[in-house]
Amino acid sequence: MKLQTKRDEFLAKIIHDLKTPTIAQIKALECFLTTCSDKINQDEKDLIELTLNSCNYMQKLIDTFSFVHKLNYEELVLNYEKFSLIELIKNTIKELNILLKYYNLKIELKYDEEIIINGDKLQIKRVLDNLISNSINYAFKNSIIYINVDTKRGDTTVEIKNNSPYIEPKILKEIFEKFKTYPSNYNKAGVGLGLYLSKEIIHAHFGKMIAKSYPDNINIFGFIIPEK
Repeated sequence: MKLQTKRDEFLAKIIHDLKTPTIAQIKALECFLTTCSDKINQDEKDLIELTLNSCNYMQKLIDTFSFVHKLNYEELVLNYEKFSLIELIKNTIKELNILLKYYNLKIELKYDEEIIINGDKLQIKRVLDNLISNSINYAFKNSIIYINVDTKRGDTTVEIKNNSPYIEPKILKEIFEKFKTYPSNYNKAGVGLGLYLSKEIIHAHFGKMIAKSYPDNINIFGFIIPEK
């Protein structure tokens, strides 16, 4: 127990020590783009925006570590509100535009009507961030990512489909577990924790995760949440 306490304190310190300089880097880059964008050419601007995107990714990764660490001691409490799921998805895609541009990817969002759900907007945003970011990171370059949203019998389903390496059934079965190690084609930093956190958030909404992989290199990740 004492050893576990020391580990937890060490992890909390690492999270804090990483968070402070990362935030400083983000603020500095944002300030530079705001005040000096007219003094640099487009290639330089793209490079700075890409660096800023990397820093934002690191910030999200640190936040994920912090949140998972917190879940070890506290129950996840949701703050319910009604909001547009479509608008939230669109905003998430917009924030990831630099990453899409870097990999030369496109996202096609399909929905039949505006969908208003009752849930924790901040936590659902975390799930969308994780799933769409993963879909971008593993998609084959120059391909299209498809996001399909629909509602049937009160259940809202979000499915994100991309062309990416096939995932073996054994790995797929455990992919939402914490601190799992995967083969090199699906083993980038933060994937395990991000998917684990997504599962915890969706389960707290009384929903379930979606994970499908096909030998022709089609993968689908997403979630289903019931009407509350």
